[in-house]
Amino acid sequence: MDTYREELVSDIKSLAATDTASDREAFFQIYCEKLDEAELIEDYEYLYFNGKGSRNRIIQIDGYAYNELDERLSLFVIPPLAYYQESSLTRTEADNLFTRAKMFYFQADNVIQNAEESSAGYGLARDIQSGRLSVRVLELIILTDAVKSTQIDSIPSEVVDGIRVDYTIFDITRMQQLDDTANAKEPVVIDLKADFNSDGIPMLPASKTDKYAAYLCNVPAVLLVRLYERYQSRLLEGNVRSFLQTRGKVNKGIRRTILTEPEMFFAYNNGIAATAETIKVEQTPSGPKIVGFTSLQIVNGGQTTVSLASAWSNDIKLESHKQIAKIYVPMKISVISPDAVQDLIPEIAKYANSQNKISDADLASNHKFHQQIEKLSRTILAPAVGGNQFGTHWYYERANGQYRQETYKLTPSARKQFEAQNPKAQMFRKVDLAKYINVYLEKPQKVSAGAQKNFTVFSDWMLKQWEKNENFANEDFFKQAVALAILFKQADYIVKNQTWYDSYKANIVAYTLAAIFHKVRESYKDLVVDFRQIWKNQRISQAWRDQIAVTAYLMYQHLINPNRTVENVTQWAKRDTAWQQAKAIDFDLNDAFVKELISKQYVATETQSAAREQKQQSEMDALVTVVNYGSAFWREVQAWGMEQKIWNVKDNSFLKLAIDMDTGKIPTDKQAVKILQVLEKARNESFPK
Repeated sequence: MDTYREELVSDIKSLAATDTASDREAFFQIYCEKLDEAELIEDYEYLYFNGKGSRNRIIQIDGYAYNELDERLSLFVIPPLAYYQESSLTRTEADNLFTRAKMFYFQADNVIQNAEESSAGYGLARDIQSGRLSVRVLELIILTDAVKSTQIDSIPSEVVDGIRVDYTIFDITRMQQLDDTANAKEPVVIDLKADFNSDGIPMLPASKTDKYAAYLCNVPAVLLVRLYERYQSRLLEGNVRSFLQTRGKVNKGIRRTILTEPEMFFAYNNGIAATAETIKVEQTPSGPKIVGFTSLQIVNGGQTTVSLASAWSNDIKLESHKQIAKIYVPMKISVISPDAVQDLIPEIAKYANSQNKISDADLASNHKFHQQIEKLSRTILAPAVGGNQFGTHWYYERANGQYRQETYKLTPSARKQFEAQNPKAQMFRKVDLAKYINVYLEKPQKVSAGAQKNFTVFSDWMLKQWEKNENFANEDFFKQAVALAILFKQADYIVKNQTWYDSYKANIVAYTLAAIFHKVRESYKDLVVDFRQIWKNQRISQAWRDQIAVTAYLMYQHLINPNRTVENVTQWAKRDTAWQQAKAIDFDLNDAFVKELISKQYVATETQSAAREQKQQSEMDALVTVVNYGSAFWREVQAWGMEQKIWNVKDNSFLKLAIDMDTGKIPTDKQAVKILQVLEKARNESFPK
């Protein structure tokens, strides 16, 4: 614990110094980033508010997060930091902190009366008071670097004015446990008997291998609803959750069947597909039953689950409880060994959703594009700057918790070496990349809509680019993405340190950079931003800094304009109208900034060259793969395909080139690409290797 505490304090001080933030904000960012990686929260915002409520009671929050799918508002509150001192958070202290945060919600009127209209606290309170935020669950979360008292084993939820209020504490012990978990997630452990008074779910074994076991089940719909009400979207696999958040959550056809023909639900509905790391099974006189799960995830059937839960809560007058009690939902459960989780769950999600409305964009988080960016991030070294004698990597985290897994169980010296070569400050995730690219594409309103919705918009763009030419994901593209990351980070720093700055930093930064890119395209059609110079220097120039400062103030004034059509600034920033109006704001780019722009034609030529180089590299990689498989493997592929009668003349000719390698004849790079395409064809036809 002492080592972990020392590292935490060091991270707080380092982040606070880098971002010129308070220790409190740095601590908030560090904890929330870990909770976001663990998929416990998303789209969190730092928002410090301290005021007075009725009877002079203290109201305090340090941030919030809103989950539209769950209709869950999370309010964070932080006690004074303990730093190096080992201190305990008592039950009395916890109750006081929870009450302070709870009062922000239930006394939003007092907040509005006492807060400045331009403050983020005012905007959030206004959304609560007006009902613009639909809230069914209020989650109060204490973030602390103290150790939770042993007297606080669990804090039961309660219902206040029709709102379920949950209480959660993330102390330093719990955060260390989360860090020490290999997949960086806190497992959901479900005990059906103890927690839901259920005698279990009947099951039939269906298939089993070393890494996977499958079972068929028939789940009472009431139990499924209760599971979802307890754990909400934590039960939904990431792609499913993103799909439901973007497309809307209630299926009218499913709702109609629930309320009018519940006895036909089993016949009309495909049911759900789920995964788990472990299940607990008991033998009963009526056969085996599942009585517990670890890390249950619904990978298909999210709309079924959410529609049942919605009808249960919202259609009581239509006797939804009585109707849902008649329903059973078919479920396929796949139990996956921990070492196969990262590989199998995305594949199961992909194929389980291959015949429903979830689009390629929703499943794109596992696309080859991201694998290519990951590969580039591990091989390309950024220039050494600041007196360093070695280059570093900009680490692309393709899967949540990947960076943490790299250091999992490393010795302190090995971990230090890894972090020196791959600095934490240079780690970026899929949702970050989506943010950077979409701002460059002039979509700050989509960036403001939240990480998952923005990622889906980005994925639509990425898939179209990949279809046209998959070699666009090359070294040049990667360096441009890093340059955009540097722009984002330094614009964030600049905005935060302006004398006029109060709140809405994320929206201001997105609009500022998008406005600058738009102005360059509109006013200097033959010139473009020199991303290579930013990559080379690993920082932006003074001209960029000056331009960001001027433009940021204009965007801030635009976002808080009293004449905006949506009162809440963060909601206003999500509107297309807000961006259309921002683009119409007239301003000049400073002369020093314009001098740093470079020829558009030159960059286009360099981009084409980079794509050609990537194509050549891909072909060379393909040849290495073909050779490594060996002639015997290719004979097996050919024989299998002939037996299945799937080869045409061209397929056989390419396979013959691979087989002839044992005579010393090596295929060309281009031929190797074709050979691998033949292998892909075999695998699509169920070739087992």
